[in-house]
Amino acid sequence: MANRFYTLMIVPEKTSQVRKIVIPSWLLRGAAVGVGFVSLLGLVMILNYWYVMNQINENKQLKMENRRLRQQVQVFKNKMTTVEATMERVKTFATRLKVITNIEDRGSLLQSLNEKLPEAKSNIGAPSKDLAKDPAKELAPGEATAAAQPPSDSKNPEDIQLRREYERLDEQFSQTHREALFVEQMLQDEYELLTDQKAFLAAVPTRKPAIGYFTSGFGIRKSPYGGRVKMHEGLDIANRIGTAIRSPADGVVTFADLKSGYGHTLIVDHGYGVETLYGHTRKIVVTRGQKIRRGDVVALLGNSGRSTGPHLHYEVRVNGWPVDPLSYILEN
Repeated sequence: MANRFYTLMIVPEKTSQVRKIVIPSWLLRGAAVGVGFVSLLGLVMILNYWYVMNQINENKQLKMENRRLRQQVQVFKNKMTTVEATMERVKTFATRLKVITNIEDRGSLLQSLNEKLPEAKSNIGAPSKDLAKDPAKELAPGEATAAAQPPSDSKNPEDIQLRREYERLDEQFSQTHREALFVEQMLQDEYELLTDQKAFLAAVPTRKPAIGYFTSGFGIRKSPYGGRVKMHEGLDIANRIGTAIRSPADGVVTFADLKSGYGHTLIVDHGYGVETLYGHTRKIVVTRGQKIRRGDVVALLGNSGRSTGPHLHYEVRVNGWPVDPLSYILEN
């Protein structure tokens, strides 16, 4: 049978009077339960206090992170402004080149780029975490850090504003990226055209092939042999035997041998239908199939073949038809 009462005896040290306190058992059990409840409540309060303090610290960190992100957004906006200004200058330069080179209109290229690049926007994102340490650090175009953006379900006004800023910058960057691709394609076309024009200019025989005096020009004249009137299809340049003959343009040697009436003859193909012929030479110093550059020595002036004296017979043919070499020579 359980005890209904407990007796607490108090024995003083200096007196013989003993005090006795009778305590009901239900009161002790109630006290034990109360102490346990209070202990549990205290533990809950301590845990709740710890959780609240952690939340406060996280909120402080988030505020600091948002402040850093706002600084990054401002830096990024400044950089975008600079990039846009640079793009405007590049576009102006590309337009000028387009006018100079008379390249065909490629206004529809931007539309095709927009159709081919639907994923351009996905390649653009916010600054990386490493940049939070240094807002002035360069922002790479391909660095997408979606984790650094505020969560989409955040109700914090600062987070909403920051997210909108990122969305605006994202769209702005996408547009700049598309314009950069458009300008790149335009400049590539102009570069190819200018490269072709450079090759064409290098193939035009603008140089006088040899130093000397013009003794006979292009056109109808009396032949020195027999006095018959006939077409002189080239230009005669007289000088001492052994005078260097230089190529007036880039080309490839297609003939280097004896030719009836012309003696030691050299023919150079410059491309674009342009050929030059060098007759009556003393010696040819290049071989068939050899590539030559403007100014290279290709032969020595002589008196071979049907010639009345040391000179170079120089012809220019376009698509097989003889033309006046003086119309190409830019030297006096």
